[in-house]
Amino acid sequence: MSEIKYIWLHAHNMLRSARQIINENLRPLDLSSAEGNILLHLFTQGQEMGQEQLVAQLDVSKAAISRTLNSLETKGYIVRQRDPDDYRAHRIRMTDKALEIGPAVEQIYNHIFTLAVQGISQDELDGFMALFNRISENFIGEQVTSYQEDRDAA
Repeated sequence: MSEIKYIWLHAHNMLRSARQIINENLRPLDLSSAEGNILLHLFTQGQEMGQEQLVAQLDVSKAAISRTLNSLETKGYIVRQRDPDDYRAHRIRMTDKALEIGPAVEQIYNHIFTLAVQGISQDELDGFMALFNRISENFIGEQVTSYQEDRDAA
């Protein structure tokens, strides 16, 4: 029962279910989970950042980020401005409207965490987080190794 297919299945189910709950809770704010993810990231990482930075930090395609930012801009939650140091790049800045709903968005994501840890002791959660971190580091280590192998082959 410890095969990757079960880990993959459970991880996929957790993410899908969490995304559905987030979408349902963000709907009254006229936001999707993709929009909520970007706003939450901006709330927690800084109210302004480069679009390329968002792409890298959220590990989402440039096209998907661009579509979501277009929607957030249309709704009045962000503004995009040319980066004064690099005319090809854009800076993303949250508007007052976004800052006003910040606590509500954070509460929705905190609710997901509360749901996730129901009936789980702090020791169990700490153990899970340690294991989750080790698995993440294993994947990151493989990415670095694969990248280095690709560079060496070129």
